[in-house]
Amino acid sequence: MAQSSSSSAATTTPQFVGINFSTFCSVMGRPLVMTGVFREILIRHFAHADYIEEPDLKKLIWRENTSTGIKIESVHRWRPELTEFRPAVMVKRNAYQNQRRGIGDRRQGPHTDQRGTDHYVTYWVGSHTMFCISRTGAHAELLGSEVQHELTEFGPAIAKSLNLLRFQATQVGAVARLAEARENWVVPVTVGYAYEQRWTLRQQAPRLKTVAMSLITDC
Repeated sequence: MAQSSSSSAATTTPQFVGINFSTFCSVMGRPLVMTGVFREILIRHFAHADYIEEPDLKKLIWRENTSTGIKIESVHRWRPELTEFRPAVMVKRNAYQNQRRGIGDRRQGPHTDQRGTDHYVTYWVGSHTMFCISRTGAHAELLGSEVQHELTEFGPAIAKSLNLLRFQATQVGAVARLAEARENWVVPVTVGYAYEQRWTLRQQAPRLKTVAMSLITDC
């Protein structure tokens, strides 16, 4: 468990209790999984008033029923009426980009072991945007700052817990009216991350050592 304290909220001690990495080991980095990870982090943060830094947001307690003080969902489940009367954070996945680590994604150094298994590794860089929605622009700004503080301050702990190469809040966008519900305002908070994908290919037949020239000249 990690704790964070800031000069702007000396009496508040937000906590990050960690995520069981073994649960996500085989599927880490998949877009839908990362969307769920972000939602889980924010739900835990807004589940208790003591974890919320901004005094004006301490009433926004998340509950798993219709009495919740804040909606936290993926954009796939969002409808304008969901945020008509209460603040919300909508989680959206952005594009992923591959960054090749070596020629043909082969592992650096000996890329084939004694059993003839080829080892490969590559990097993926992605990001998610948290759309912080509220009835006024000022309240949306406070909500955006709260989300940014949580993800920035616990970024190192989150990266370690999820075995990510990088996890960092990269941008807080300008406040604007929500296009789908003009009575609401939105502040987008974007977080970037990177992870390593490894895999192996095992030969199922002996490697081809020579090529018969007759097969070429007879074509």
